[in-house]
Amino acid sequence: MSTIALLPGDGIGVEILDGPVAYLRSLESAGLPVRVSGPFPYGTTGWMGTGSTLPEQTLEACHHADVVLSGAVGTHPGVSADECPNPEAALIALRHEFDLRISVRTVRVPGDADVVIVRNITGGAYGSPDQRVESDGVGPAEDLLVLDPAHVQEVFDIAVEYARARPGRRAISVDKASVYATSRLWRRISRSTSVASGVTFENINVDRAAYELVKYTQLPSVIVTEGLFGDILSDVVCARAGSPALCGSATINPDRAFGSGITALFEPAHGSSPHRMGSRRSNPTGSWLALVDLLAWCPDLAALGLHTRVRAALDQVIETTLPTYDLADDGQPSIGLDEFNNRVLAELHPHH
Repeated sequence: MSTIALLPGDGIGVEILDGPVAYLRSLESAGLPVRVSGPFPYGTTGWMGTGSTLPEQTLEACHHADVVLSGAVGTHPGVSADECPNPEAALIALRHEFDLRISVRTVRVPGDADVVIVRNITGGAYGSPDQRVESDGVGPAEDLLVLDPAHVQEVFDIAVEYARARPGRRAISVDKASVYATSRLWRRISRSTSVASGVTFENINVDRAAYELVKYTQLPSVIVTEGLFGDILSDVVCARAGSPALCGSATINPDRAFGSGITALFEPAHGSSPHRMGSRRSNPTGSWLALVDLLAWCPDLAALGLHTRVRAALDQVIETTLPTYDLADDGQPSIGLDEFNNRVLAELHPHH
């Protein structure tokens, strides 16, 4: 049995999860090994109800779940940044509480194969707050970037799995070895991993990688890189794909110790977009991609092949219907959120 905690979050978070949640609840009703708990508040909506961006009930639910399906955390209508200045702290707190230390982003590129970006999400540039010194505007600010070889290696180990699943396509390792000691460590482990695994990672400086992602026709299949570089480059890939809504994101604990709290958090990679809340126009592709990764992550659900069914249904709808508003040309008709979800669900439940 896989227990999934729902954390819709802020802005369009609730509505963007409507389709995937409807599918999960249908699995639960059919007696499959799925239990859906929540929804639970966090981010700005958590602060609105409790004064905390990560309320105690939400944290407790995560301790009793296997995975999280999240919407978006960020700004929310009616709440100013002065009132709730850092709602993303709730997501960062979950990462550290459950050691969700590796990020895997999957970008669906129309007319091309997926691009997977694997990076460290804790440590390195995204280290703990005690590695930072704030400036008062007079003295210097400091950010300490520390990479441990074992942690870098496990990032590469995950990247190897994805590269092996995509034989014949290019895998790149991105760093800035000409400047940073941490990047020289990264490149050393990239080279040793290539030798040990038989999977070749081409080593590229981050500035050159950005150029190639914009300029080259063929995108790489896998990008493995440090957290900050990956954060930026994943948005470049989304721009090539056409929209940030085409990216599903997972932050995982590679130990996969089920039964001890959440082992991974899955979410669309875009923000809370409060100005679009209630419009029912948002593109839910990222939330469906996140669901695909969730279903593949949980062993009892992966054994049922549900992830392949959902991905096939999603691809069928994208390829045979009107585009969502963010992908439509000026003046071109588009499909709304509810119709998009209904079509995916109809592919999954053709007799309903």
